[in-house]
Amino acid sequence: MGRIGILGAGLAGLAAATKLAEAGENVTVFEARNRPGGRVWSETLDTPKGSYVIERGAEFVLDGYTSMRRLLSQFGLSLVDTGMSYYVREPGDTTGITCDDIIRTGREALELASGSGLQGTAEELLAKLPDEPELVDALRARIEISTAVSASEVTARSLQHIASFEPKPSWRVAGGNQRLPDAMAAALGSAVRYGETVRAVENIRDGGVLVTTDTDTSVFDTVVVALPLAVIRDSQLNLPTTEARDAALKHVLQGHAAKLHLPLETQPATSAVMSVEGRYWTWTATDESGAVAPVLNAFMGSPSAITRASLKQRPAEWVAKARALRTDLAIPQDAAALTTVWSEDQLAGGAYAAHAPGVTAAGTALLEKPVGDVFWAGEYSEPEFVGLMEGAIRSGERAAGRVMQRLETKSGNSDSERSKA
Repeated sequence: MGRIGILGAGLAGLAAATKLAEAGENVTVFEARNRPGGRVWSETLDTPKGSYVIERGAEFVLDGYTSMRRLLSQFGLSLVDTGMSYYVREPGDTTGITCDDIIRTGREALELASGSGLQGTAEELLAKLPDEPELVDALRARIEISTAVSASEVTARSLQHIASFEPKPSWRVAGGNQRLPDAMAAALGSAVRYGETVRAVENIRDGGVLVTTDTDTSVFDTVVVALPLAVIRDSQLNLPTTEARDAALKHVLQGHAAKLHLPLETQPATSAVMSVEGRYWTWTATDESGAVAPVLNAFMGSPSAITRASLKQRPAEWVAKARALRTDLAIPQDAAALTTVWSEDQLAGGAYAAHAPGVTAAGTALLEKPVGDVFWAGEYSEPEFVGLMEGAIRSGERAAGRVMQRLETKSGNSDSERSKA
């Protein structure tokens, strides 16, 4: 049995810890927060119709989430169809531009990108479109909101997945996405140590890893670093690395996003409306009761949008603009808004990641290549589901598989040395 340290109790860290614990390994999970889940964070919002679960972090379960669905089944959890599509958003502050126009132009852009091997930035791709500037900007807004970075930085490949234009369904975990990390952490029991901030990780010359937290120092056979991208880039956290890993990280972009939740006086129909100017979208969705929750949800993406909105200095302005955008909804005048700005969360440093041009399969593989006995996991390293809950889970399970291979190799070498003796 190996002694394994897991840094971070987000979905990546919990996926790694779950797989290793099920294999009989001795795991210890260090989590700086007082809850599991990381950027998966469910809470309740009081409305005139009662309290409803909202997602302050990762929200939509999308097509292709096979690993997440397997874990949900394993822990007895179910999904709820939101009744709307994450991929379809009607522009609410443009004249003469419809959702169908954006979808058509997006598909044209994807066809152009496919013809060029999906090279370059999304902005370079947009410059090739023959459509009127207003429509191109609406498409630009759609890309920047979804990827949470500037179109001038993100790869054109983003149109294939996170900024896709196919009207596929979307789901949430019944009772809140938080239920999955809660269930995984509960199964691990006392192996999860909350309020433990890691300060340094050091490979030991003869094998093993030294982990230093604010309160303790521990030695492990191997360690899985499953921390957010902004955290592993923090120079104050001493992590082992290589020149090749650092070079690969240069092709990974830190996304920045914020969420807003407003109570409604009445239960609305499902909807999805985007603000091109504000670079955010709003939606109302069905919950596990089978009815549409009386909550207006909003998501703003890209650093420039958040800076323009001055969310930290003037949070009420976003509420006012959301009211103006969604005049079809009954938002109480004294509505207590709940705003979450992930860039201000010191334990996250931002929202999810995106890839820049130049990223390759070999490069993303380097992001997960162990450095000594230190292994890596996170949604930022996932080649297909980058930035998504599914990507975090897949990456964590891959890390667990690599750890078990390393432990088997070490065990085999030890047996061989004993037999020679």
